[in-house]
Amino acid sequence: MSTIRPDTESRSIACLAIPSLAFQCELVERPGLVGSPVALSDEVRSRVVDVSGEARLRGIRAGMTLRDAVELCPTLSILEPRPALVAQYAEALVEAMSAVSPLVEEAEQGVVFADLCGTEGLYPRIEDIRQAVFAGIPPRLSPQLGVAGHRFTAFLAALRAGPSKVIHVPVDDAGAYIAAQSISHLPLPPEVLDRLRLLGINRCGQFAALPRHAVEAQFGFQGGLAWLAACGEDPRPVHPRPWEQERAIEVAQAELPLVSREAILHALEQMLGRALRQPRARHRFVRFIRLHAETERGALWEREQVLREPLGDRGRLWTLLRSLIEYAEFPGPFTLITLELGGLTEESGRQRSLFVEQTRRREQLDEMVRHLKVRFGESPLARVVEVEPWHRLPEHRRALLEYDP
Repeated sequence: MSTIRPDTESRSIACLAIPSLAFQCELVERPGLVGSPVALSDEVRSRVVDVSGEARLRGIRAGMTLRDAVELCPTLSILEPRPALVAQYAEALVEAMSAVSPLVEEAEQGVVFADLCGTEGLYPRIEDIRQAVFAGIPPRLSPQLGVAGHRFTAFLAALRAGPSKVIHVPVDDAGAYIAAQSISHLPLPPEVLDRLRLLGINRCGQFAALPRHAVEAQFGFQGGLAWLAACGEDPRPVHPRPWEQERAIEVAQAELPLVSREAILHALEQMLGRALRQPRARHRFVRFIRLHAETERGALWEREQVLREPLGDRGRLWTLLRSLIEYAEFPGPFTLITLELGGLTEESGRQRSLFVEQTRRREQLDEMVRHLKVRFGESPLARVVEVEPWHRLPEHRRALLEYDP
């Protein structure tokens, strides 16, 4: 099928795909390994997850133990996975698709969908879409783009497109294009796919030839969606990430890795204060909190919390943040922490404290500090906090933090 079709054909969904994103990220970061046998291991360094073409020619396959792989190819370069690096590139793919549409969904790392409805005037040709998307992606990642009238068709087109290429499948050609594809990409659980293979159904065309009522009777509502997808009529829309536009983000880069839980808590407390002072977050409520941290070895730690009701009080937000940290297990010392406050909404009301006198005194103190900060340019008050109370050096046991209401 031609990679570029006439621009008069209908198109509504684009899919950006990078097969084996984790492996491609490592090759981008280490260009000297291109052209040599390379394998990516799993997190416990026991088995091969992905291999380069040169390693495949030497008989190395995914799922093989590292010991067997090295015996087959003594010059094999084995790379450890770095989830933090993969997350950075996955976010870059989302940003690249956001260049052509505000409605973007990350289905998984390395697969991003965009709703193109209404963008015909900005990008009248398929080639215009390709150039706009690929402009923000390193070419060595070998991105692939598919454009079609429905989600599943666009996904298959992206998987079949060559590196830095685009395939456009018109709606009228979708059924014939999908019919020859394997059922392994259908939105069905692995056990259902195994049952279909036992029945001799290996292609989407064979699956689409079954009566829809029989498919739904066997596999339920999910089977009906898969049947529509195999017919080129996937009804699933693009679901953009919630609260993408209204958010406040703070990033902290540690010169020395944060080892103790107390140091991480103090860093987060400072970040929360800075995030709430951002213009877009002032006098607004928060509906979503995301924590993202990276270790010095490239490991990734993330936590997300959707609030049952919007919160605008710093104290209550800090209590929630601290609960996410106090009992968590970390993959290693943190070198980078990102705090995101999302779903910012206008304040609709505030519950007054039952402890009126204590609250009044705290508000008076905060008001005094704000006046002093305006006069001197910074808060003249500080508070002593314990950082590493067990440290042999007294100056490392406690730290002075600026008191900033």
